[in-house]
Amino acid sequence: MFKLPFKTGIRAAYNVLDKPSFLSEPWLVYPAKHKSNGKLVSVFIFDKTKFEAQINKMSGMSKNPRVIISECYELIKFEISQLTKLRHPQILTIYEVLEETKLKFLFVSEPVDDNLLTVSSRKLDDLSIQKGILEIAKGLQFLHNNCSIIHSNLQPSSIYINNQGDWKLGGFKFLQNLNEISPQERENYYIMNNSSLVPFSNINLNYTAPELILDNQQKLGFANDIFSLGCLIYYLYNEDNLINCFDPNSITEYKQEFQKFANKFYNHRSSDLKYVLKNVPENIYPLLMQTLSRYPFDRISVDQFIDSEFFDGSIIKAMWFVDEFSTKNISEKLIFMNGLLNDSILSQFPIHFKNQKLLPLMIELIVNELNILKGKKLDNDINELLTYALTITLEIGDGISGLSFQDKVYDQLLLLKKKDCTFTLLINTSVKIRLVLIEHLSTLQSKLKDKQLVSVIKELSSLCLTSSPLETDLQADQIKLQDLFLTKLITVINQFDFPYIKNSLFPLLCQVFKTTTILSTKITTIDLFEKLIDQKIIDKIIVADQLLPILKNLKSRDKRIVSKTLKLFGKLSSSEHISLDLESLVDTVLSQCFKLAFACNDCNQLEFKAFIDEINRIQNILTTKKIDSLAKHSDTNFNSIINTRHSIDTAAPKTVPIKPTSHETPVKPTTTTKPMKNQPLSLKNKNHQNQNQNQTLKPKLNFGDTSSNQNNNLLDTLNKTWGKRNIPEPETLNDDDDDFEEFQKAETTPQINWNSEINKSLPMNQRMSQKATTNGQPRKYPPGFDSNMVLTPNGTGGSQTKPTIQNQKNSDLLDLL
Repeated sequence: MFKLPFKTGIRAAYNVLDKPSFLSEPWLVYPAKHKSNGKLVSVFIFDKTKFEAQINKMSGMSKNPRVIISECYELIKFEISQLTKLRHPQILTIYEVLEETKLKFLFVSEPVDDNLLTVSSRKLDDLSIQKGILEIAKGLQFLHNNCSIIHSNLQPSSIYINNQGDWKLGGFKFLQNLNEISPQERENYYIMNNSSLVPFSNINLNYTAPELILDNQQKLGFANDIFSLGCLIYYLYNEDNLINCFDPNSITEYKQEFQKFANKFYNHRSSDLKYVLKNVPENIYPLLMQTLSRYPFDRISVDQFIDSEFFDGSIIKAMWFVDEFSTKNISEKLIFMNGLLNDSILSQFPIHFKNQKLLPLMIELIVNELNILKGKKLDNDINELLTYALTITLEIGDGISGLSFQDKVYDQLLLLKKKDCTFTLLINTSVKIRLVLIEHLSTLQSKLKDKQLVSVIKELSSLCLTSSPLETDLQADQIKLQDLFLTKLITVINQFDFPYIKNSLFPLLCQVFKTTTILSTKITTIDLFEKLIDQKIIDKIIVADQLLPILKNLKSRDKRIVSKTLKLFGKLSSSEHISLDLESLVDTVLSQCFKLAFACNDCNQLEFKAFIDEINRIQNILTTKKIDSLAKHSDTNFNSIINTRHSIDTAAPKTVPIKPTSHETPVKPTTTTKPMKNQPLSLKNKNHQNQNQNQTLKPKLNFGDTSSNQNNNLLDTLNKTWGKRNIPEPETLNDDDDDFEEFQKAETTPQINWNSEINKSLPMNQRMSQKATTNGQPRKYPPGFDSNMVLTPNGTGGSQTKPTIQNQKNSDLLDLL
């Protein structure tokens, strides 16, 4: 920032940059910003220290340096005081009056970027020059007609260009107020009475009227400024002086140069002036000849200059209307803005004018009108005005950079800051406002960041797809808005997050499809559904839960709806991304296709055949899917039946029984027995446990046995072995083959009392209680066993109060038995 020794006044209120924008003798012009409100300004600074050092070197013995310095300071103070007093759109606006310190002069003006002496020629196209000349003429008109003031210093360094591209009059050091000068003084006015060693304290003779120097009777009047204006026009097109004195303060040189000019210019036809005027457009030749006339009474007035044909073009008039926009009534504004859009005038404006002047004007208009509308009913004229202003804003915004768009348009109009921010007020104003935003969605896409664009579209979506009861008179615009939004939504939907699409956006689309009675809206919605499927935006769950129900309940049988819906069903059937269940496709899709096709009565034969062809295509897809899911060959052999039965049996809940401890190494019994073939066994049902203990078990002779005695003994052995556990259902038994082989090899086995064996399978405490309550009937035990011992298939036996499970060999049990 610019460093100053004091922190009062201008220096305390503004942040001033270090580097000046340009030099406007004797001022250095710095860009600055107000510390509290952020307003952009320009700070003009005159360095006294450097100036006084230069004067001390220049003056020498000719004049007292203090006198020269004092005269220059008075001239500076006079200039700024006149600028402060004179207020006009074409005069430089002063924000802070002159401030003087020991080291500097300072004052603050509206933000200016250049003057005509420092501006680049690339910024000055023909329309900008034409408009600028008109603005200077308007400023002179104010001085001449309203103030009776002669500028007397009209030259490139006296014309400033502000940040909006407007040209402003400055350089009021030599103003002559005719109200303060007598007619005799006007006749005897001599310009060289104000000569000085300091360049900026002298009038630039290159832009001075000849009567003030060459004539014996110099006449001071408004015509002096008209001649200076003609010289300025020549400079604007050629970047050179028409009267080009090497020393702009030398009268002798001026007389020589003017004579050269007079010989070439005067007494010639306008068609012969090309070699003199060079790059000046030929359509301004007649006007330039009238402004550069040798004698004052031959020159036109400033009013005649403004009314000339040079400013009759529609573009220049439109640009001038913009300058006076705030003074026009609403009907004039509507006519003008409609003409800008419909007559392609907007595209013909200079870029700098559109960006710096028209764009801020439209944004300011929108913000002001929205603030006034709070809580009030929208007037039709205001609605049209806001619609035109927003359209012009977005049209201009399309031609600026993304950074400039975010700074000038997004931050001012589209930024969602709070509930009652400008953007919220804007989109809730009317359907036409929302329609303008959607029409320029491509501009928003190219200028905004993804996050910014998503925030804008999310706020617009519900308003665009639903209509307000307060806007029934704009039903046609609402339908147009819905269709346009549905059409353009696919271009931005990829930037939305999936939860928002699933939970907010897609349900809203389904609601629109279900409730709308507008044929175009239904068709556009179906097209959007199809694109969402193609781009894999929605998934199987969204289709099954949200899309299929509304398609199933579709009531319309219009042939266009039917055709679109059948194609959509075709997409759903063939989409690998969606991959709906075959059952859902058959129940919902295929059946609904037939309903739609056969219920459509406004179609012709060819259209109905097209429907059936589409249905057949869908049916072929479903048929292929079903065939692919089946086995290629049918397997009906014995193994497949067993496997199928096994799978059915094992599908039920299983009860895992406690198995007897298996043996790692089977041991043959010590008794000499003949080997017996393994025969299928027939186990007795559990209902034998309820029979009388005196009843003798007589097992039947099974297939493959030669002796009922052997089968009887073997059955008793098995019953004794497995009777100690809760006997499960026969289907749940998993016998150990090794145990069966050992038991089958036993030749003799004593009779087993089944009631005693059942009691042995009970827990210890339960057996003890039963022992106390049983009758005194004697029980038979194998040799070496008593009632305190439990016989287990794998136990060696012993006298113990509590039975223990031990892993023993089957041979021990067989020897014992």
